[in-house]
Parts: sequence; C-alpha cells; structure tokens
Amino acid sequence: MSSEHQESIRRDAAPHSQRQIDEQSEVENIHNYSQSEPEMVKVEEVEESSEVEKWQAIAEEQRQKAEENHNLYLRARADIENLRRRARKDVEESLKYGVVPLIESMLPVLDNFERALEAADQSEGADVLKQGIEMVYRQFLQVLSDSGLTIIEAEGKPFDPHLHNAVQEVDDDRFESGIVVEELQSGYRYHDRVIRPSMVKVSS
Repeated sequence: MSSEHQESIRRDAAPHSQRQIDEQSEVENIHNYSQSEPEMVKVEEVEESSEVEKWQAIAEEQRQKAEENHNLYLRARADIENLRRRARKDVEESLKYGVVPLIESMLPVLDNFERALEAADQSEGADVLKQGIEMVYRQFLQVLSDSGLTIIEAEGKPFDPHLHNAVQEVDDDRFESGIVVEELQSGYRYHDRVIRPSMVKVSS
C-alpha cells in the first residue's frame, strides 16, 4: 500500500475519531450537570430559606416595636386622663371649699356668741340681753348652715379622732370608756370636710 493511500485513510479516520471524542465529552458534561444540579438546587433552597428567616426576624422585631409603642401610647393616654380627672377634681374642690377660710374666720364670732349666752344665763335680769344675743346667734348660725356648715355632735358620742380633739380624760360612771362626756368648744364640718374638730373631755 502506498504512503499516499495510508495518509488518505488516516485523514478519513481522524474526523470520525474526533467526533467520537466530542460525543463522549458531551455525554460526560450532561452526566456531570445531572449530578451537580441537585447540589445547586440545595444551595438555592438554603439561600432562599435564609432570606425568608431574615425577613421573618425583621418582621418580628417590627411587631415587637409596634406593640411597645402601642403600650406606651395607652399608658400616656391613661396618664393624661388621670391628670384631667385630678385637675377637674381640684377645680371642683376649689369651688366647693373656697369659702372655708372665710367660715374659719367667723368661728371665733360663734364662740363669742356662745360665751355671751352662757354669761347671760348666770346673770340676773339679763333675759332681754340673752334673747337678743340668742336671736343674732341663731340667725348667724343659720346663714352659715345654709352655706354648708354643720355642728359636729360630740357629747354622749363615741370618741372619734377625726371629729373630736380630746384635751382631757375623766372618770365618769355615767359613761362607758371612750365616750365624750363634755364638749368644751364646738366643732364644725363644712359639707363633708371637718374644718375644726370639737374640743372635748373623754371618759377613761
């Protein structure tokens, strides 16, 4: 066989061999891709799961902040309402008890009327004077009573430190222990507030 013929055969066989090599390489690539595809899918799933968890954490953090802000808002609104209620109560008490200083300044006048009546009882021929003083006293007391002033009951009542000022303890068989046996000075209440307790003697 001539050398030319052998060379021709090699040239004809070369493309066939190269084609086989290319086909085999393509098969290997497909096989390698099919093996690596699950790994790529797993990586994508992990990345996607991590992204979801990150956004879930952000959403939870924002939810907690929103809840805290809502609680702060409710607390602030309650504080404001308490301030309004307290201010309203202060205004009402100021209007209701604003006259207390004036009444307190008049109590000594009542005391003097009572002393004058007691002195008139001990004086002979002072009936007319006593009647005049008693009339003025009752009129004056009525005016104050109409404004909300009331006399605190003391004698014969159980001693109450909120209503009575005990200045002396005495032995008195007529009363049980802790009973007011004598009132030395009248006590007064304006509406529901004690503006002066009664000065009393209490049985021991």
